[in-house]
Amino acid sequence: MRGRYFLWLLTILLLLFIGSLCYLQSGKAIIALEWLNATFPRFHEWLLRSANNFPRVFHQGWIEYHLSDILWSASCAMIITGIWVNQFTLLKLLLLGMGCAIFYEVLQMVGVRGGTFDQLDMIYSLVSGAVATLFTYLLLKIKDDDNEET
Repeated sequence: MRGRYFLWLLTILLLLFIGSLCYLQSGKAIIALEWLNATFPRFHEWLLRSANNFPRVFHQGWIEYHLSDILWSASCAMIITGIWVNQFTLLKLLLLGMGCAIFYEVLQMVGVRGGTFDQLDMIYSLVSGAVATLFTYLLLKIKDDDNEET
């Protein structure tokens, strides 16, 4: 079971890292990255160096406007549903994961949070939240009878 949680955590970190690379390579000022620079400057510097040394993830168009949002939404859904995977049914986890994935976009839509609301981001976030929740559920909830106790 520890291996499954390790894979779950590694997947979350990979999604966050690739999403961060998209933002860092774009050169845009992002609130989360500004906070990271103020709070953990060495880690922020490492991310900047990584962004410059990694192959270019950021490209104009679809990737510029959607990929990082999708990756960050999926990682957020994975964190939340992974925490409660043993307490809720799959249906409740799906609702929770999809709600978590669209949370920031909803805040933009109602004007509580800065940024630009985008209907495509809402759709992509819903789908990424559902896929991330299903992945988390299958990874952490489905038992392997040969290696684990029931």
